[in-house]
Amino acid sequence: MKKIMNFLTPIVISIVIVITAIVTLNLFLDKKIEILTKEKDISVLGKKCFDVVKDKSSFDKKMFSDKDYLFLLGSSELGISVPQNPLDFYPFKGVDYNLTCFGRPFLQSLQHATYLGGADVNVNQKVVFMISIQWFEQPNAIKSDYFAANFSEVQFYEFLKNPKISEENKRYYAERIYSFLTDSKKYQGEAYYAKLYLNPNIFSTVQKIALKPYYEIKQYLLAIQDKALIYKELKALPNKKNGQTLRDINWDEEYAKIEKENEKIVSTNQFNLEDKTYNINLKDQIDKHKGEYKNVNFMNSKEMDDYRFFLSVCKDLDIKPYTVIQPVNGWYYDFADLTKTQRDEWSEAVKKIAEDSNFEVLDLHGYDYKKYFLIDTQHLGKEGWLRVDEAIYKHFKK
Repeated sequence: MKKIMNFLTPIVISIVIVITAIVTLNLFLDKKIEILTKEKDISVLGKKCFDVVKDKSSFDKKMFSDKDYLFLLGSSELGISVPQNPLDFYPFKGVDYNLTCFGRPFLQSLQHATYLGGADVNVNQKVVFMISIQWFEQPNAIKSDYFAANFSEVQFYEFLKNPKISEENKRYYAERIYSFLTDSKKYQGEAYYAKLYLNPNIFSTVQKIALKPYYEIKQYLLAIQDKALIYKELKALPNKKNGQTLRDINWDEEYAKIEKENEKIVSTNQFNLEDKTYNINLKDQIDKHKGEYKNVNFMNSKEMDDYRFFLSVCKDLDIKPYTVIQPVNGWYYDFADLTKTQRDEWSEAVKKIAEDSNFEVLDLHGYDYKKYFLIDTQHLGKEGWLRVDEAIYKHFKK
């Protein structure tokens, strides 16, 4: 017995020391983050675009939600560098909130649902959801490797633990996660957790019980790691400025300024793009784009189900997203054989799905043939973003 005790005592002491250190670290981070959020200008972090730590965090979503930040959810358009991009345009006089963004290229509705459901965001969280027709062009919508590259372990577990989310939505989420992670051969522990979540049989139940301590410890450590990464980001921020003066916005003057700038644009190509953009992105490979969208069927894309899922998760969370349907360059899409009739059908379908849930929509697809509304064939330019800025302002002012 004495030998057993001599063997076990150092192990028990080591475990106690490790647990004490982890708990102490957690308390330290809570205290330091509380101080930093009062001292630092967190709007700088909020407006960092395509930041991996920020996007994959659950902790920062709650932090920004508690500060009444508007969440701008989107993909590649968030990185368009024009002064009218909301990340540069907001705040201004008459707006009592700031913005933060979440999203990056190759990221769509499923991940946006994870951002909201995988964090403790507040009821009636302000959300603007930028939706793109490009997401629906492929039957399977998302490539497994792209999804795995943006996958967040901490958000995954938080989503499945979230008491506000319906069991139906959790099962849909678990099925999608299992499919992507299994196919990509990444995050196999989370793939197995999703599999166990979906299987109600006795064998799976026994495994859940046996593995519960492992997964609970892992989730606890992931939450601390999440805090530590955000703590590091907060430390690097500048301190808050005193007496910041916000500018007045005259919308008519803003549009007039853009029109004047557009008069200087040189465009001699068939798509009414700025020649510089056309020459860099299309001129030398134009033949391969002819008819490239001929066989696209939006309604058969899995993205349509993911989009419905996103809206359903928002309903579970008592969030009313303001959906922005982005336009495309109509001349280019006609050339690529994705006709106006097809685009109209898609836009009406997406709009109806949102409105059936009593969510409001800003439908910009009527600007498909407006010169320079976009900066290229797919992304909002100066006027496009200004329309969004104005619509956001009016929507949340009501």
